[in-house]
Amino acid sequence: MNTGHTMQTAVQRYLEERRRLGFALKSPSTELMRFARFADARGHQGPLTLELQLDWAREHVARTSPVTAARRLEIVRPFAAHHRQFEPATEVPPPFILGRGHRRLAPHIYTEQEIVDLLEVAGRMTPQNGLRPLTYKTLFGLIAATGLRISEALKLQVADIDLSGATVTVRQTKFHKSRCLPLHPSAVQALSEYLRARQRFVGRASDSPVFAGPSGRALSSSGVHKVFARLRDQLGWRARGDHARPRIHDIRHSMVVRRVQRWHEDGVSIDHAMFWLCTYMGHARISDTYWYLTGTPELMQLVGARFERFVLQGAGRG
Repeated sequence: MNTGHTMQTAVQRYLEERRRLGFALKSPSTELMRFARFADARGHQGPLTLELQLDWAREHVARTSPVTAARRLEIVRPFAAHHRQFEPATEVPPPFILGRGHRRLAPHIYTEQEIVDLLEVAGRMTPQNGLRPLTYKTLFGLIAATGLRISEALKLQVADIDLSGATVTVRQTKFHKSRCLPLHPSAVQALSEYLRARQRFVGRASDSPVFAGPSGRALSSSGVHKVFARLRDQLGWRARGDHARPRIHDIRHSMVVRRVQRWHEDGVSIDHAMFWLCTYMGHARISDTYWYLTGTPELMQLVGARFERFVLQGAGRG
């Protein structure tokens, strides 16, 4: 390899070749370019070393280091294998040298008071005489009430909200599924108040986004996450899960965990309820829904108790 070439050049060549083969590589391309800049900043030339790749994987990784570092190394590993055809001495990291990079991380399960605090602080945003405070208060409240993904909530159109029928229709989202979700009366009231206020600022065309900015365009995901981060910092929350900070997506997780807890307390058959919940949440696999049983110590005790009954029943048949 020509020593005048940078690692960024090598990564760009790799990405172009992969894209010609039909790979999108949106997330990996971002991480690989970060790796390339890291290598170039160190003045690295020639074959990739295992040490260089491990150093990058572990760089700036704090709380989630075991998973995040492993995931980063999984991304750079195929590039290293490709790079070896140009630099035969390149070292390809052994599989799982830092563990598995796709383990599910425990979410931050919000308390009811934390959700109340979030909605209150969102409602105090500026400008107080504008639509913005009510928009974010309603957005976060709807996610807490229905467990919508943030992407699903931001894609909602006015026509998807049926206040008289107390439902919201989620159309063609993740896994290309659509579903109609029932709304609690409190959610219907909040949405009704928001839509009336919204009409004064951006109108009420049926094909317009429910959660819109002053221009009438849908709020951007990045913008919403920035607002949430400011509110989170203002509230001074500390993460109780495996992620470094509480996230918007954890509101969805919290809704599911609380629902399963209530079913258990009410004596509802969990196995039967999980099939309903799988459809409600828009999951592709029932295993994704059962994962929520590991969300809190209380639900883990439920899993343990069910497993113990299973073992005892098996011993009785033996």
